[in-house]
Amino acid sequence: MLTEFEAMEKRVSVRAYEKRAVEPEIMLELKELTDEINASAGLHFQLVDTRDANAPAVKLSAAMFSGTVSACALLVGPEDELGGEMVGYYGEKLVLRAVALGLGTCWVAGTFDRGSVDPVLNDGEKLWCVVPLGYAAEKVPFKQRTIRAAIRKKDRKPEDFIESDHGPASLPRWVTAGAEAVKAGPSAVNQQPVNIVYRDGLVIARLWKEKKNRMMYNDLGIAKYQFQVGAEHAGVLGFWNFGDGGEFIADN
Repeated sequence: MLTEFEAMEKRVSVRAYEKRAVEPEIMLELKELTDEINASAGLHFQLVDTRDANAPAVKLSAAMFSGTVSACALLVGPEDELGGEMVGYYGEKLVLRAVALGLGTCWVAGTFDRGSVDPVLNDGEKLWCVVPLGYAAEKVPFKQRTIRAAIRKKDRKPEDFIESDHGPASLPRWVTAGAEAVKAGPSAVNQQPVNIVYRDGLVIARLWKEKKNRMMYNDLGIAKYQFQVGAEHAGVLGFWNFGDGGEFIADN
């Protein structure tokens, strides 16, 4: 199995899938991770496996996706901004594990039929996103290639992800590596609305867009997890305080 950093480097947003079911042993490992996340973070992630006769068939937008998705993660959590950020953070942890196990994934916030899924929702919870889990098609249809190219064309430049009084050459390598990981990460709203701020030895993550919506907090969580993986690969372990402007606390 790939390491988490290797999975991060390999991950792309897959929008074309083979008609091939995810093996039971892989679903079991993802289920164990999902249970661990739910227990530790108070989230309510749910896995859907179409081999189960009672499982709903998640309908993704035919304009955006092709092929058959045999499994899916329903990312359910509290409906407030903190819940959205935690869904992004722990959802990206699940995504990278799926990629490490050989699967293709994609963060899907709006281009699916919400009537095709039936998540269990407790009071104060919502379904934030779904993550298809399957095998990437060897030959990607032209439509999906065009969609990916159009989305990536809007990507920000690497230097746009860091706010600092220091020049790029004087930044600690682990901060640069973390910011590079943020750039390489997915975006639930396809806007990459998160910056890493490095000043006075402190690292924070903030939403740089003036007009914010709750879905951007998914991206804040995704970016924080990506940064953490990149920083760890560069030799610095740590953890994030949640919230817009939350600080990264380095362990060493």
